[in-house]
Amino acid sequence: MTTPVEKPRILLVDDEPNLLDGLRRQLRRDFTVETAVGAANGLFALKPGDPFAVIVSDFLMPGINGAEFLAAAAKAAPTSTRMLLTGHTSLADAAVTVNQGRVFRMLLKPVDTETMTAALRDCVTQHKLVVSERELLERTLQGSVKALSDVLSLASPAAFGRAARMRRVASAILDQVEVEDRWAVELAVEMAQLGIVSLPPTVAAKLDSGAELAPAEQEMVDQLPAVAEQLISPIPRMAPVAECIHYSHKGFDGSGTPADGVAGDRIPFGGRLLRLVQDHDALLLQGMSPTVALATLRTQSHLYDPALLEAFSSTAAAAAETIRGVMLADLQAGMVLAAAVRNRSDVLLVNAGQEVTVGLITRLRNFAALEDGVAEPLMILDEAGVSAASVPVAIG
Repeated sequence: MTTPVEKPRILLVDDEPNLLDGLRRQLRRDFTVETAVGAANGLFALKPGDPFAVIVSDFLMPGINGAEFLAAAAKAAPTSTRMLLTGHTSLADAAVTVNQGRVFRMLLKPVDTETMTAALRDCVTQHKLVVSERELLERTLQGSVKALSDVLSLASPAAFGRAARMRRVASAILDQVEVEDRWAVELAVEMAQLGIVSLPPTVAAKLDSGAELAPAEQEMVDQLPAVAEQLISPIPRMAPVAECIHYSHKGFDGSGTPADGVAGDRIPFGGRLLRLVQDHDALLLQGMSPTVALATLRTQSHLYDPALLEAFSSTAAAAAETIRGVMLADLQAGMVLAAAVRNRSDVLLVNAGQEVTVGLITRLRNFAALEDGVAEPLMILDEAGVSAASVPVAIG
């Protein structure tokens, strides 16, 4: 039995219901046609996760015109191909619509069924090409990022853990602000640590412990963003990620590197966020509590985007509001340490902010088995990263 071929879905948007009904009857043999009267209803029809192959809009509509609608549709449904169907012949208006809405085809009313069908088929072909390229790039990107993350975890487990800590902090901040291309910002936070693989082991160890660096060692650390950029730049779609990392040592006041005169809001958003979360994590590595680390950042507020610092402050305050206790035996994968864990000899076992994994639980229990039992203070966040806890945990 032959499986019926699924017809491409198209959305027709116009302010004339009779015209929409006529187009639906003409096109329903070749396409699955949905209609929307007016741009507002057209935007409502764009459901996430269920894109149309083609979106067709009239130009002259009351309220939101075709140019504005197609521009909004390009953001809401980026893989859908867009076509303009209009009786308006102004070249200036047509240019605005084509440019803002990234229109693939434009037809003038009245249009016959054959011409309309042929144009829609071209649009469907374009949609398939866009979706195929997007899927290929996403698989390439995901595979490349996973490979780099695996390399980092093997070459420097401490840097890998630091990347995980900073990613969680960044995600909490990003939940408080509006930002385009959030994926690129979060990926930049994770990939910024790749440069660590270029450091000599002794310098990497000092960086991991928060120890003071010699001038020559600090110069090596200052080059880490450039190394990370070089590693990720050849990967498709990573240009915005590389740009975030490029500015990760830049102060909001324009100080730091690169020394290019860029300051304030002209610094890429991801670079501003990276500077904040990296400095915060460095303070935790020096042994500061989250509260002291935040207070220290505030004393150097000229280095950070005020809006991001305020968003971070609010997330930190929310995390400190509720405290609960947990014993070592009750630790679960997915929890997050809110303070460094040391044994009774003051040996650092786990840094603050480290996510609890099965392997980490095993490591802590092994320390407990090797040494005489002693209660150590441990602070944890729940797996959602919202609530904090201060608890006695037997670790050695």
